[in-house]
Amino acid sequence: MKKHFLLLLAALLCALSAFAQAATEPNSKTIEETNTYDYGTLKITVDRWCYAFNNTELRFFVANVHVDDPAQMQTAFAGEEYSKSEAEATSDIAARHDAVLAINGDYYNYKDKVGLVIRNGVLYRDMATTRDQLLVYADGTFAAIPRNTYETGAGEQLLADGVVQCFTFGPLLVDNYEIVELPEKYIISTKDTIREPRTAIGQVDANHYVLIVADGRREGWSDLGMTLQELQQVFVEQGCRIAYNLDGGGSATMILNGERVNKTSGSRERNVSDIIYFTR
Repeated sequence: MKKHFLLLLAALLCALSAFAQAATEPNSKTIEETNTYDYGTLKITVDRWCYAFNNTELRFFVANVHVDDPAQMQTAFAGEEYSKSEAEATSDIAARHDAVLAINGDYYNYKDKVGLVIRNGVLYRDMATTRDQLLVYADGTFAAIPRNTYETGAGEQLLADGVVQCFTFGPLLVDNYEIVELPEKYIISTKDTIREPRTAIGQVDANHYVLIVADGRREGWSDLGMTLQELQQVFVEQGCRIAYNLDGGGSATMILNGERVNKTSGSRERNVSDIIYFTR
């Protein structure tokens, strides 16, 4: 009986510790390392941040990407085709496309097959959804379709209007330079007590993008992960006009010059359905 009580007490203390970390400000925020790359038409700066809490740390990577041409941002599918089941490691897809910088995308074929999927100017799926969606126009402009507003059938008109990419995961994090109020219920938890590995993308202007990948579930490195609220704040601090959450958890991956920048939550990269990448 005493043993069971002690186990229960230990579990309770761990839960309280995790809650306290999620709800409090870090003791320090530090850029541990900065790397800059200049490819002429493509300039990238990657900062590795560390947030230190009382008993744990959070590490995440912020890539500021400057392009000469918005068409340098592209997407690619696992297996090079739109598929309900195809999945590959982000690094493998990136290698086939000579990607300089790549992150995992929205995992469009995971679980429920809803929403609008447009990739590189081709419409693949056009279904109603309650999620936020992110549009990318040919001139590089990002725009959001707010949750609960998209109905089946508008895809062809969006193509005609110049949309070349559409992602359907979310939620929308920042709009018009301001933090967006998150929904209470979504496909992922939006509570400020929930820490997970994260991948997200934002835009300062048509030629300046911000990519964030946060590590998590890595004891001694980045123990739990990042809250959506912290993610929102970082995008605002980076000067983003708009920012959008992508698939995270074990999928959260950043690849630069063929090498993985972050430490994924598992021992190897999770296979995903799609990536976002930048070329020279």
